[in-house]
Amino acid sequence: MNHKVIGISQSFSPAPFVRALKERLQSTFLPDGSRPRIELVDLDWSSPDADAPKLVQEGDVKIHVLEESYQLIEKGAQVIALCNFRNISFLNEVQTEITTPVTDILQACIEELKKNPVKKLGYLGRPGTDKAKLITETVSREVPVEWVYPSEAMLEVFDELESGSHCAVIPDQKKACELFGKVCSNLLSEGAELVFPTCVMQALFAAALKSEGYNVLDSMSAYVSYLCFTDWEKLPKPFKIGIVGGLGPAATVDLYDKITKATPAKNDQEHIKVAVEQNPQIPDRTKYLLHGGVDPTLSLYAACRKLEKDAVDAIVIACNTAHAYFETIVPHLSVPLINMQQVTLEEIRDRFGPDVVIGLMATDGTIQTGIYGRKAKSMKLAMVVPDKEHQAMVMEAIYGEKGVKAGFTDGHCKEVLLKAAEHLVRDKGAQALILGCTELPLILEETDNIKLGDGHAAIVDPTASLARRVVKVAGEITKIRGVR
Repeated sequence: MNHKVIGISQSFSPAPFVRALKERLQSTFLPDGSRPRIELVDLDWSSPDADAPKLVQEGDVKIHVLEESYQLIEKGAQVIALCNFRNISFLNEVQTEITTPVTDILQACIEELKKNPVKKLGYLGRPGTDKAKLITETVSREVPVEWVYPSEAMLEVFDELESGSHCAVIPDQKKACELFGKVCSNLLSEGAELVFPTCVMQALFAAALKSEGYNVLDSMSAYVSYLCFTDWEKLPKPFKIGIVGGLGPAATVDLYDKITKATPAKNDQEHIKVAVEQNPQIPDRTKYLLHGGVDPTLSLYAACRKLEKDAVDAIVIACNTAHAYFETIVPHLSVPLINMQQVTLEEIRDRFGPDVVIGLMATDGTIQTGIYGRKAKSMKLAMVVPDKEHQAMVMEAIYGEKGVKAGFTDGHCKEVLLKAAEHLVRDKGAQALILGCTELPLILEETDNIKLGDGHAAIVDPTASLARRVVKVAGEITKIRGVR
């Protein structure tokens, strides 16, 4: 039997209410005859000093609630129940960070009012406060009501409740109930049809007040019913791409920049979530493929695993040569890897047609492993590579003393790369040139037409192609999942 699991947030919440809510939930039978499983966590928490700035104190409360939510989710919670009106003000901030639904007693009361509407609602609390504004505005957005507030004479009752801590720790339940009864009587006499509790501790008195003849919303019962009989579903997860970076570092920055520029966002919040596992210590991919030494397979796999644990939806690797290791890595991951070579060749075919001649400028490792050549052949696309002399120029542009991996993007590295490009166009008939190392686009920009000697060609940037595909995939997945 699949139990409904309800996580109760105790953060800064009155213990008597948390205890009562837990007991009520555990004694409630669900439609299938089972009872919900209730989870709580006790955090070892060090709060800031009392004289800490407001920003620090408020932020600490929010972090406490979010951390508690994370731990409740780990325990299997399908919904998280907040138990303090103070936390309602930032519920949406917590919800933004997790897909498990977060709810509160106020929303439960709103749902109850939708089922049993009234025209005039009595506010059982001190009027004119930020809390009163928050509660009344939140309710009124969903339920059209006219609010009735306690008369000025009732303020003395609230003074007594607060000074005597009758509501906080209930040293005298009978006295507290009597005081709340006075306010209820006042509200009902002023025309309220129903009295609305505004503190979780008031929920503990609702049944007693109702037995005394006061028409009070039983917020505790409403909350229990709402938690137990709502079909809680996870909210849509925002798309997140994972980048294995550091191969080299500048290429990672370039990919991130191109994803950002390719995203049709009107503000920061519309951009794609990105997780980067930046590890410049991953052994050189080309060196191992050509000469042996330290195998980068495990480092690449470990980086992907870290991103997988970070709940990314897909992974890209900002390195062409690293794709030679895909065949080994991919079967052991549950997250798909977007293949840079496949994406680039598909884009070239779609832009220039199936008869285009493609020239590849890449590392020796990329060329010799055939990670572009094999895919081009399977797609029936013609591909050419530089001769030995000009391939050495490409390698010099990448690995040379004044190459791009040494931090250079102009001067000698650009000169030798252009010579290799001209050779591919002049001697091999290339019409579209792939910058098949993720750092080469730092030297030459993507363009549909570049003059190379007496010829012309398009320059294709696989990093840009990959970025465009990431944005496309993000849009497709978001369309399927929906947005919050």
